[in-house]
Amino acid sequence: MLKHIGAAMGAALLITAAGASPALATTTGTEHSSQISDVIPVTCDGPGATSYAGIGNSVQHFTVNNNGDWFTTTREGQVTLTTLWHGAWGTWTGHLQEWFGSEDNKQSNVQHATVNFNGTSTADPSATLTIHGAFTQTTNANGVLVVNNMTFDCR
Repeated sequence: MLKHIGAAMGAALLITAAGASPALATTTGTEHSSQISDVIPVTCDGPGATSYAGIGNSVQHFTVNNNGDWFTTTREGQVTLTTLWHGAWGTWTGHLQEWFGSEDNKQSNVQHATVNFNGTSTADPSATLTIHGAFTQTTNANGVLVVNNMTFDCR
């Protein structure tokens, strides 16, 4: 989780875990970056991981307080994406949009993401790939996963 929440929020969580006073003030922030990358825990053919890296815009907003934490990350730009598709690993270049959010409080945890990609094969520019993925997971106050939805459509 620290990978997505950034250094500032990670530092706040580490300070809290190390025994800071129980009355944590609300901390909010926004981080911007032109480097975008991520690993998505699925491929076009199922299990595995799809990864991408490139240049674009990334904006992350976060809030941390005594009730928990909340953050969203929005990324878009030109990337090189690697995924397993039709039984072979391939590299694709194109435009990607990704939105990731996590809301964690004393009663529940919700994580959700949407990713869209349109690109062409680096090996065969006449081959195209379109990906639409959506993920939602909700855990209740008892630690029970009550919602676990995932779609990852590649064409």
